[in-house]
Amino acid sequence: LAALTVVTCGKNDDNNGSGGGNTSVGKFLPPKWIQGSWFKDNTKQYGYAFKANDFCQITMGATNCFMEKDLPVTDIKDQKTNQFYKISYKISSYEHTYMFEKVNNNEIKVTHNGKVQGNYHR
Repeated sequence: LAALTVVTCGKNDDNNGSGGGNTSVGKFLPPKWIQGSWFKDNTKQYGYAFKANDFCQITMGATNCFMEKDLPVTDIKDQKTNQFYKISYKISSYEHTYMFEKVNNNEIKVTHNGKVQGNYHR
């Protein structure tokens, strides 16, 4: 008779950390490197904004933040490293997944539900 013990180590960090391997469930906690506003072009009509505890979409120049506006978002999963930020969430039964990859301090590459959306700039 043998016993098998499995030990796993992970980091579940509820701060807005800038380090690698940070994961949170139930809230948006963007890493420090991505916080601020990012735009598709110089018109600043379309893009994304990240606050210490919120994720926002910029459409036609209006910024709509999920937590600030108390939008009906559920099943939030948030993963981050020094080079990427991945979030997924549901609105009703439709799941959204975004992947933001750091190109440099002023540029990110955005993928939404598996489709590349392009590069965004500060």
